[in-house]
Amino acid sequence: MNQPCTSTTRRVAAIGAAVAIVTASSAFGIGAATAVAAEPTTATSTATPGTPAGPAVPVTTVDTDEQPGGPPTDPTPAPVPETAAPEPTAPTAPATPATPAAPAAAEPTPAADDGSDLAFTEPSTAEDPIELTATSGTPFTRTFETTGGDGTVGYAIQDAPSSDYWVNVDTGVLSGDPKEAGTFRFQVVALSGSTEITQYVELTVAPGDPVGVTFGVATPDHNGLWQVETDGTIWEQAAGQGRVRIVPNIPVAEDTPLTLAGLAVDAYGNRTTPGPDYPRSTVTSTDDSDATVWNDGDSSNTVTFGGTGTRTVTVSEGGVSTSFEVVVGAEDTDEPAAPDTIAFTEPSTPESPIRIETTAGEQIERTFTASGSSTELHYVLLTGPTAFPVPGNEHPIAPLGLAVGDTSGVLSGAPTVAGEYDFQVMAMNGSRAATQYVHLSIRPAATKELSLLVGTIGSPKGWLRDADGLREIFAESPKSIPVDAVPVAQGATMVVRVTALDAFGNSTKESDGAQPVVTSSVASDEVTLPYGEWEPRVGFPHASPHTITVALGDVSTSFDVDVRPSVATVGNPTPTAGGGGHLAYTGADASGPLAWALGLLAAGGGLLVHRLRRRRA
Repeated sequence: MNQPCTSTTRRVAAIGAAVAIVTASSAFGIGAATAVAAEPTTATSTATPGTPAGPAVPVTTVDTDEQPGGPPTDPTPAPVPETAAPEPTAPTAPATPATPAAPAAAEPTPAADDGSDLAFTEPSTAEDPIELTATSGTPFTRTFETTGGDGTVGYAIQDAPSSDYWVNVDTGVLSGDPKEAGTFRFQVVALSGSTEITQYVELTVAPGDPVGVTFGVATPDHNGLWQVETDGTIWEQAAGQGRVRIVPNIPVAEDTPLTLAGLAVDAYGNRTTPGPDYPRSTVTSTDDSDATVWNDGDSSNTVTFGGTGTRTVTVSEGGVSTSFEVVVGAEDTDEPAAPDTIAFTEPSTPESPIRIETTAGEQIERTFTASGSSTELHYVLLTGPTAFPVPGNEHPIAPLGLAVGDTSGVLSGAPTVAGEYDFQVMAMNGSRAATQYVHLSIRPAATKELSLLVGTIGSPKGWLRDADGLREIFAESPKSIPVDAVPVAQGATMVVRVTALDAFGNSTKESDGAQPVVTSSVASDEVTLPYGEWEPRVGFPHASPHTITVALGDVSTSFDVDVRPSVATVGNPTPTAGGGGHLAYTGADASGPLAWALGLLAAGGGLLVHRLRRRRA
């Protein structure tokens, strides 16, 4: 006789199915919806026997779980004789209808709090940006507002014109202290969750009020060059190589004219006179015998001097003016100034420079002497943008720590960075100049320490042993973690890259020809040199604490290695039978999905901060 499934049986089956679903979801890292087990109540019928009792009537039981769609369309109960009508009994509670199965879960629609609805309140595009205006020297602010997001919105500036502009990461307030006039385009970005949006900005900075006139002054052959600032400060320039020193006046020989053109500027050097052409300036002199002619061809003034002596020359443009002193010939006499021919006592050329050799950290003192000037000579060091190119070096530069005495011509200093350097020393008197070409060779000092980069074959981890101790290091990160020993599995091979350094951090590998030697505190360790002495490898056949020592002459460095025993592979445990509320072993860590979700959350927050910091940098 077939027995219908009882409610208890179906409850156990439903719970088992829910457990299976959750377990499978955990194994795949997928959140499972709550499973609800429908528990239909089995239809029952009870008869109370009467007097006399008729034959027993069979009762048909319908199980909606086994008959999908409900009871049969034509149920035929057995006939009941009228004489056998039983006494009516208490009505039986109606069967609980089966809970309909939940429809299949649809693809989740992004919620409003996932950041996907983030938007700026003012629309903009690269072709139609937000237009802002500002004035040089006047700070300003502008707030960029957003709607939507996941509740946390961060802001940053992208392609900023300069460090004079920044955005508050929390409020979206753009702040600026503009100095350079012009039109600039940049972006303000907002980040929320995984959503990033861009506001395009065009900023026009107008010049401030003019404060004076600035201009360059030159002799006809350009042997004499000066720059006059708005406050009258005179900078002497080194044959077109930039400013070198401040002088009290501009000395010129008699019958030597000066060419200049003034330009009105604000406090930050921005031109204040509008228009594409160079504006016309006017020049006056306190000596009535001097004359000025404007040249339309190069938009400049040419000043000729009617006699010797000191006079004040004033240049005006754009409603402002600046004055400076000019000394013509020998002051208080009618004798013209003698022409100068400056030359160094020790000749040099770009192809054949003066050569100096030294060791890192050693003091250099070399005197360069020039003659042929009727006035005091001044010496300057030409390096970087002021230096002349030489064969094999288009961008000569002197090492840090070198200087030249202004009037002595003494090159001195104790540079510490080893290498080959080209630079020049220039002697000048304001109207003439001479150049000394120099090549400096700096050798590394004696080896002071060994830096060891350590790793193991097959592992991405790395360690560094140097003057700061032993620490674990990470790719593309300045962070490090101090450790007591390098952990290595028994049987693994460790790779060591040796770098020899002097007291100033210069590599001494090629300085004396010495080779490093590697030893271990455990005799069974195997040291091999497949790539030479500077990249040794060490094998560890036995598990125990080890100390590795690398020596180069009298200098050595050691570090500890923790060689750990190899662990045999353990098989899967046998599934646990029986109940007790425990899931059978499936090979899946039940905490895995939670840890995975928390890891993604932390990574997302870290990524947001990282991206904002990169844009602010």
